[in-house]
Amino acid sequence: MRSLLLWLILMTPALAQDASAPSTSLRLDGAVKIPATYTIADLAAMPSASVTVSFQGHDAASGSWKGVPLMALFDKAGTIEDKGHGAYLQHVIIARGTDGYGVAIAIGEIEPKFEGKQAIVAYEKDGVPLTSLRLVIPGEAHAGRDVRDLAELTLR
Repeated sequence: MRSLLLWLILMTPALAQDASAPSTSLRLDGAVKIPATYTIADLAAMPSASVTVSFQGHDAASGSWKGVPLMALFDKAGTIEDKGHGAYLQHVIIARGTDGYGVAIAIGEIEPKFEGKQAIVAYEKDGVPLTSLRLVIPGEAHAGRDVRDLAELTLR
């Protein structure tokens, strides 16, 4: 009995990490002038964009998504720039979900003056409100850089 109890105590953190908790708020921090935390309601009150995506082998991620453009959030926060030519383009956004899954997005990918991908922090899919935030990046073959249960955006 004691060994079963010890096993449960040791395994509980690992099991909890595997399960993804819904994200109803998003923390934005790092190399920004104004770090912030946004709830789903805060994001829904901001100017929005809609994107339609279709991913190979990921039917659950395919569809029409509505949310706040990722670039708009960083414009609002203001970036802290290093000195030097092209310093702005050296920024990378790390997006992380509640389960620890994380991806990197170069600022030049979403900056309208460069690639201009319309990446969004989605709060609605196919006209239905989401119970958890999601990063959606259109224009990719697979949904590998989409982050469900999005909880944190860090600019480096």
